[in-house]
Amino acid sequence: MEGFWQSLKFSDAADRRRVATLSGGHAKKSGDSAPPAGITFAYLGQTIVRGAWDHWALMRRACEAKFDQDSRARSALLATANRPLTHRVPNESRTIPGVLMADIWMQIRSTLRNGL
Repeated sequence: MEGFWQSLKFSDAADRRRVATLSGGHAKKSGDSAPPAGITFAYLGQTIVRGAWDHWALMRRACEAKFDQDSRARSALLATANRPLTHRVPNESRTIPGVLMADIWMQIRSTLRNGL
């Protein structure tokens, strides 16, 4: 997820592909080297405003794909039962705050639990 998230900071397709393959701290460090981000970015032919509904929906789709493809991550998410989730990072994201990220995970968990 971190690689995907950080890759969106780059406009060049080769840079996006390279960063998307990274994970964790390596992805974060690569994202930190991105040129200053504009208000919008292009993704699959769509112009997305950073920190707006379409941006959040894109992150939700990426999280859904992660939990669909990674059985360990899916099992870990489901093991949290109905407990509230939090996402805390040293520097809060202005585009997708931790509370919103946690809400995305809890919505996906609910969908998975209900078999939808």
